[in-house]
Amino acid sequence: MFRKLLVLAAITLSAPASAAVFTLCAEAWQPFIYQNAQGQPVGLAVDALGRAARAEGHRIRYLFMAPASCLRLMKEQRVDILAFATAEGSPPGWLQTQQPLVYWVLNAWVRADNPLRHYPGLAHFSAQKVAFVDVYDYPPAIAAKRDWQRVPANDSITAVRQLAVGRVDVIFEDAVALQDVDPALHGKIRRLQPVVASVAQPFSFRPGLELLRDAVDGEALRMKGNGELDGFYLRHFGSTLAQVSASH
Repeated sequence: MFRKLLVLAAITLSAPASAAVFTLCAEAWQPFIYQNAQGQPVGLAVDALGRAARAEGHRIRYLFMAPASCLRLMKEQRVDILAFATAEGSPPGWLQTQQPLVYWVLNAWVRADNPLRHYPGLAHFSAQKVAFVDVYDYPPAIAAKRDWQRVPANDSITAVRQLAVGRVDVIFEDAVALQDVDPALHGKIRRLQPVVASVAQPFSFRPGLELLRDAVDGEALRMKGNGELDGFYLRHFGSTLAQVSASH
């Protein structure tokens, strides 16, 4: 888990009263899973999970909490689904989705006056200064690189400020995280395309929910096959699904 703290909210999707209700805990993360202005859960993952649950005759109740709180509830067996957790980050026996639906997508960001117009590859930034956010679990390609100077940053906002004032030469961030940054700083930085790296973010289901897990995987395959996922990633991240899934 790598996102910032958010407040608690609980929402139950409409469905027949006789349906089984499963609780999913997540940190709100646009455009994948979050609350709209009316307080309803929305986003790519909500749509996919909702369709999969309805196909199995179930409904989903959403808890939006900080990552640490979600993990605590998971270990206490007080939630049925966690977004997002690998097998290593889940209790024994929990089940993870196998078909990627949600990716943490990272681009390289440079100062607006940098002559670069397209992402040139990680090798270009050797010997340069890069902001590293302490709580991020960076993709292997970024985490393993050692021939640059890492400058610690507490969060994405700090990293952007470091870049804007010239303390670092590049940051690796997702565009959504930067929506919380002071608008005055946006004109001082620029995103390079295409994607630098991505990490698939699986959903983790408690034991006994194999059919629901499989239904979510089936929904991800359907959305990939009909081009829905490709359109989503192009619209929100400026890269095709193939570009996103191939980066690491």
